[in-house]
Amino acid sequence: MSLTKAISPTLRIGAIAARGPVAQRIAGLRVVDDFFVSRVLQEATVDFLSGSAWPTHLRSLGAPLRRRRDALMVAVARHLPDVEFDVPLGGTSIWIALPRGVDDEALVQAAASLGVRFQSGRRFFIGEASRPFVRLAFAAIDENSMEEAMERTSNAFASTVG
Repeated sequence: MSLTKAISPTLRIGAIAARGPVAQRIAGLRVVDDFFVSRVLQEATVDFLSGSAWPTHLRSLGAPLRRRRDALMVAVARHLPDVEFDVPLGGTSIWIALPRGVDDEALVQAAASLGVRFQSGRRFFIGEASRPFVRLAFAAIDENSMEEAMERTSNAFASTVG
């Protein structure tokens, strides 16, 4: 899990190590974001991480995130039996491996048209992925909404496959 997800879902701070053409490509894409992170935001983050509230905050996140993760995994297994996923040991998202040949971008668009938003896995790979993936985030979703969201996603999946 990234530091930013634990502090605030809208706060973004990160680092990448790369060389050669990959480093050039990433640098070109990140110039605006990386050069304009507010100093005030950086200092606030340092203060938060150095304070005594940080360990307590991390401990308080565990149970709610596990409940949301578990609810999402149950809903995925029930409504999307043709996909594969592993139980994440941490973090705030589940990576779903789609059957080969499924267009992950088309699934994302079809689900969005039904009111469910998630991300195509291809945005997270520098090269080509071995198969199509989607990334389902659960940190900010009420666990009672997971079932309906995955039912709608199942309908979107059916519309993109058949």
